Amino acid sequence: MKNNTTNFGIKDVVTVAVMMVLFFIVATIVGMATVTSPILYLYGTAGIEMFIGAIFYLVCANRINKHGLIFIWSVVYGLINAAMGYTFMLPYFIVVGLIAELSMVGKDTYRNPNRNMIGWSIYGIGMVVGIALPIYVSWENYKKMALEGGFAEATLTMQYEMVTNPALMGIAIIITIVLSVLGVLFAQKLLKKHFKKAGIVG
Repeated sequence: MKNNTTNFGIKDVVTVAVMMVLFFIVATIVGMATVTSPILYLYGTAGIEMFIGAIFYLVCANRINKHGLIFIWSVVYGLINAAMGYTFMLPYFIVVGLIAELSMVGKDTYRNPNRNMIGWSIYGIGMVVGIALPIYVSWENYKKMALEGGFAEATLTMQYEMVTNPALMGIAIIITIVLSVLGVLFAQKLLKKHFKKAGIVG
């Protein structure tokens, strides 16, 4: 069994890369599927992504079990956003990754379900709050890109109201935390029932 070192090998990097690609594909599909329902899109998208994404994250966590994993995960997601034109999201997700990584301090924490719930939930909160960042940093530019991408005016209006209202943001964060925790619990059962038997994780 591996302990929590920070020495990532080629196999570790490949594992993270593959799981991140799968996570991003899921995030894209979820976003496309929920965008027609403003309430579901704004309040449920991040949580649904975190619920399903927990499967890919736990595969990485259990296979690699090294400090720096969730930080790297967050940075890669920031790089993807930067490549899409939101360069200011990279430093934001670096900070999110650092905070999430601090919650994983200790030995074999990446194989501890409770610690994974905490770290994954912090990352989930970062995903929700990240929705507000483009609006605060560059509302006009974000609005233009969103409209060109097929967003309805009504959705953008609701999004602006959500990110400028602490109570509404609180609801979105709570929903995301709950789905993040449930996602880890669900993924943990899958790992025990299928992934470990298949030899995908130790």
